[in-house]
Amino acid sequence: MEFRYSDPVTDFSNGLLVLKTYHEDFLVRGVKLLDLVAEIKQQGMNESLANQCAAMFCHYGYANDLHHQDEEQALFPLLVGQSVIIDGMIERLMMDHEEIEKSWTLLAEKLSSPEQINGFDQLIQIAGDYEKIQREHLTREDEDFSPKVKAILNAEQIQQAGKKMAELRRLKT
Repeated sequence: MEFRYSDPVTDFSNGLLVLKTYHEDFLVRGVKLLDLVAEIKQQGMNESLANQCAAMFCHYGYANDLHHQDEEQALFPLLVGQSVIIDGMIERLMMDHEEIEKSWTLLAEKLSSPEQINGFDQLIQIAGDYEKIQREHLTREDEDFSPKVKAILNAEQIQQAGKKMAELRRLKT
């Protein structure tokens, strides 16, 4: 079975909408991840569940990296220096990215080799930790950061961010 990454976004004309779409995808996928590891614990590993692990590995492996690049290379540069508050928020979000990436490394090790998973409680713990870190980060962005960003950026800058996000994916705009 071949797994390919399918970007949840097809329109990059609005950088803030790109980020919102990724956030929604991560939240839905996080619930599916927790359901998957609970099912693995309950049933044990089988081919179907191993394939679901591989699909999760493939998606998260690309989506995390792309999303962090979107923020760090397309959005944050437009905001740095706007205010001490914004700069502090960006610094916190960058620290979140590092924490998410560390947590992902542990989870990726399991999802990439589902046939070697034997500690189901450990898998549940690792997946739960990852999902919690990810969800808390997304909440911080959506509730605290995003409203401030919308008040700062104009339509041209939002479009510019989306164009840069498309370029990060080597898409023509």
